Amino acid sequence: MPLPKGYHYRVPDGMAVLPGQRVRAPFGPRKAAGVVLSVFDGEPERPLKLLDSVVDPRPALSLEGVACARFMARRFGAPIGEALKALIPPFVKSLDEPVEVFVAPSRAQAAPSFTLTPGQAGALERLEALLDGRKHATTLIFGVPASGKTEVYLRLIRRAIKDGGQAMFLLPEISLTRPFFDEFAASLGVPVALWHSGLTPRERRRAWLAISRGDVKVVVGARSACLLPYKDLRLAVLDEEQDESFKQDSNSPFYHAREVAIERAKAFGALVVLGSATPSIEAWGMARRGEAEMLMMPDRVSSVPRAPVTTLPPGRFGEVLSEQLLEKMAERLRRGEQSILLVNRRGFSTLTTCGKCRWIDRCVDCGVAKITHEKPEGGFVLICHHCGKKWPPPETCGACGEPAMRTGGVGTQRVAAEVKRRLPGARVLRMDRDTVSKEAKLEERVYDQFRARKADVLVGTKLVAKSFHFPEVTLVGVVDADTMLHMPDFRSAERTMQLLAQVAGRAGRADKPGEVLLQTLSPDHEAIKGAAVGDYAAWADAELASRVELNYPPAGGLIRAILACADEAKLSEAGAAWADALRLLLPSPAEVVGPAPALLRQVRGKFRDTVLIKIPAAGVEEGLKRARACPLVSSVKLTLDADPYDFL
Repeated sequence: MPLPKGYHYRVPDGMAVLPGQRVRAPFGPRKAAGVVLSVFDGEPERPLKLLDSVVDPRPALSLEGVACARFMARRFGAPIGEALKALIPPFVKSLDEPVEVFVAPSRAQAAPSFTLTPGQAGALERLEALLDGRKHATTLIFGVPASGKTEVYLRLIRRAIKDGGQAMFLLPEISLTRPFFDEFAASLGVPVALWHSGLTPRERRRAWLAISRGDVKVVVGARSACLLPYKDLRLAVLDEEQDESFKQDSNSPFYHAREVAIERAKAFGALVVLGSATPSIEAWGMARRGEAEMLMMPDRVSSVPRAPVTTLPPGRFGEVLSEQLLEKMAERLRRGEQSILLVNRRGFSTLTTCGKCRWIDRCVDCGVAKITHEKPEGGFVLICHHCGKKWPPPETCGACGEPAMRTGGVGTQRVAAEVKRRLPGARVLRMDRDTVSKEAKLEERVYDQFRARKADVLVGTKLVAKSFHFPEVTLVGVVDADTMLHMPDFRSAERTMQLLAQVAGRAGRADKPGEVLLQTLSPDHEAIKGAAVGDYAAWADAELASRVELNYPPAGGLIRAILACADEAKLSEAGAAWADALRLLLPSPAEVVGPAPALLRQVRGKFRDTVLIKIPAAGVEEGLKRARACPLVSSVKLTLDADPYDFL
């Protein structure tokens, strides 16, 4: 039961329990399942209820797992019950369920097929020394795109598991996990588990049990793989560690996989490897402060130099792609090479509006514009990307009644349609959340088809900028480089710089030179110029200095409070009173900003206000406690997010 605090019970005579063990206990008028946090001797100061029974004959969580739950509750302000629920998923019913562990046919004994670059060799030598020392260390591999980080990871994992240890390899997107899982399973010769939310409960339950028993040696997974019950963790790798997907922002606990992995590695004496061509400013700050050791991999594995980056204006009115970008794509078609187009919005168009009165068709529950999607069978449908509701396109304006409806904005479907129209004969694939969703079951097909050269152009969202390796891609085009640039978020420039640098790294990764074109209306912005020049280190140092000056993470702490209520007037009144009371509870120099209407004003029929708490980094945990303890009327729901990434 995910409760905000623990409760004391007496252990009956003849019953033995240990921390991490699941038990049943009376709770109010019923019996509920819970997890033992600690056991101690002595007489209680008041009468205690007796535990009813044990659920399992042994602990479901080790002492390290219990400590991890406490850390998550403390660091991220989550109720301890929610932290425990994240570590012991509800689908784990019995710890004694038999699980067959499968080992794929192995290429593990094959000799390496190539010589490491000096950067790879130097990084691997240092990492192996740290790994063999069996003491915790955190490292940051700063390697340019196509520098061969995956080969370093693979050899390091092989060393970590050679005498029975375990390794976890985390990736930011589910769509990336299958290619790495297939490669590791075939190369390592030990049981490898795949872990992400797209698996069935039965698949996840069996993986969870095998990992807890130590039968699985390597886990390839998305964010939540950092919460699995490792028995002997030796190595934790976060590839593309800068990606915001490593931060949980949909359900409590709102943890960051990087912080959880580091905390758990400390308990195991394990090595943490953060890898990226564009490290997060948080990881960059850790390296600059000496909290992580930076290892440089400045050279590409291929002898082909870095693809040049050119900025150009967007297409003319009514067209998405500029003539220059279209001509470059046509040239690749003639040469039998492939192109990637980045469009960081899915759907066909992002706005439906009235051409006469400018009314915008919005979701009545969430207050955001409905997104137009093209249906597979033809025609269009409007979808709210927050609650998922669907509507037919309106024939008349919802305000003035005129039949003057227009669409605007650009999504992946519209770009794919334009490519097919303007480049007849081009074979086009899309990679976005719609095509790689759990329901569509297409994540492998899109990747495999494009890798097998069954398509000429891949149009996709930020998924295409990740760790995929497509040797025949020689052109990358960014349809709108300004998409995230002007968001009201102190990380907007960082996200833009990282996304552009990452997607640029998809071009020219083999023996053919590549080229990158950025369509932008802001060619002089520092993030755009930084991506074009390719000097991420200089840009990151300047950005870190700016964060220090403004006291934003990682230099300072930040807590985001979301207040939600169905009654807008009551929300405004209660939010203002809560913020005023919190100002009196927090010591200087903490600053409480707001409340103010959230950018996403409504979600599922509830109005939302935002309060930001700027506080020294060392005071975040205490700030969470005081914010949680600050009185608030029961009709208003409070959500707290430490060091948030989502400001909608």
